[in-house]
Amino acid sequence: MDHASVLIEAAPSAVWDVVTDIAGMGRFSPENTGGRWTGGEPVTAGATFTGSNRHGPVRWTTHCTVVDVVPGERFSFEADEPKARWSYLLEPSGTGTRLTETREIYGTPALWVRIVQRSKVLGRNRDTLMRDGMQTTLERMKAHLEAHQEV
Repeated sequence: MDHASVLIEAAPSAVWDVVTDIAGMGRFSPENTGGRWTGGEPVTAGATFTGSNRHGPVRWTTHCTVVDVVPGERFSFEADEPKARWSYLLEPSGTGTRLTETREIYGTPALWVRIVQRSKVLGRNRDTLMRDGMQTTLERMKAHLEAHQEV
């Protein structure tokens, strides 16, 4: 399991709003360019969405299902094609929020995903790229939230 964490000087409610805004995730992620809710009530267990992604000239879509929601504390979804479970854990910490992102592979990825990964078209070491991308995403969220704090 991969993880990244950051302390953000913002209330958990503000961090929650950013973490669960799948359409806006592209503002922070080096690879995800956004998402769109496709079924169910957004930000509830069982809701579905598509995620749009880009790495260099390569573009692809993932089909995702929300699997765990504790409002203001935890948001998890599973991306079907790569068989990856992404989770965000929010913990109050002093005057801010510790945000931790994890990625866990829970099954065998789809054949096309395995072929693309072996081709190295998405980077020589995909796991390192993903870990670095998670940290970049959290750092960008932190910068955004701290710059937009109410005074």
